[in-house]
Amino acid sequence: MNSSAQLILDELTATLALIDERQLDFLCGELLVPSRRVFVMGVGRVLISLKAWVKRMRHLGIDINYVGDETELPMREDDLLIVGSSSGESALPVAIVQIAKRLGGEVFYVGCTPESTIAKLSDAQLIVSGRTKYAHPDEYPSKQPMSTLFEQQLYLLGDVIALEVMKYRGWSEDDVRGQHANLE
Repeated sequence: MNSSAQLILDELTATLALIDERQLDFLCGELLVPSRRVFVMGVGRVLISLKAWVKRMRHLGIDINYVGDETELPMREDDLLIVGSSSGESALPVAIVQIAKRLGGEVFYVGCTPESTIAKLSDAQLIVSGRTKYAHPDEYPSKQPMSTLFEQQLYLLGDVIALEVMKYRGWSEDDVRGQHANLE
């Protein structure tokens, strides 16, 4: 394996091991609240990672969509907005969080900055040891550019959460396959 691939695997192994299991378990529980709509919000590559969450969580029977999708339903009181942002300061996610709070929604922040604007506005958070686009000295010293490590962590977190939801529901791969698109 080349050195760049090994660097990526080493950084992911080191940082994913630092995730607070209680925060992760709490997020899984929030996804399973009956009759709740779940929305995810991010921009750029973060949104691409979160779209993978949407796809897999739908396979698990969760009513989930991403903010801005053509089929997005309205947020109701007590629905959940999950915001992915390494810095917690990106303008559009901050604005969407403020709207969600006004609508009575709950906000869950997934990012690297526990004292950020989004984190302070959120009801709960899952903090990962990653790097923001600002590369502050107190952040994880990733050798990857900007917030690449965070985007990778976010993608993999979606798969971790999917496995946890499957365990909670007692689902097998056959159950998931039964929810998978079949026109492709």
